[in-house]
Amino acid sequence: MIESAEAASITIVRVIAAPVAAVFEAWTDPACLQQWLAPNPCSVAEASADVRLGGRYRVVAVDPLGNRHVTTGEYRELVRDVRLVKTWVYEGPNYADPYPTLLTVDFREVGPASTEISLRQDQLLAPEDRAGNREGWRLCFEKLEALLRPTV
Repeated sequence: MIESAEAASITIVRVIAAPVAAVFEAWTDPACLQQWLAPNPCSVAEASADVRLGGRYRVVAVDPLGNRHVTTGEYRELVRDVRLVKTWVYEGPNYADPYPTLLTVDFREVGPASTEISLRQDQLLAPEDRAGNREGWRLCFEKLEALLRPTV
């Protein structure tokens, strides 16, 4: 059975209580990425990002059993505080054949300190990949919200 391109994608829309500039920085600054870009109970052991067109990034997450989950890719489009497009290649214990997907993240101010993130991940080949990524992004967004939550 051949699935449509739309079926090979997931889209997640989330509002974060933080200004657009802070949310965009959380997606591009390695120190910030290290604090949120791994779904619980995983943690990020290392993160690097050469944030420019054609630049590469690498994020290494570690799960409680010590397994490494590595994500790498290349920046394809960068519009500060508006859009980020990059390839996304995941390598980990559950994936024998890593393949590239395309991640598009749009940022939109919806209030003075509120940002809507629209994330679309394309080229997810298998239904279990779509389900796993949807849940992984949900958990990552929880960490991102906690990181950017204003302190009282």
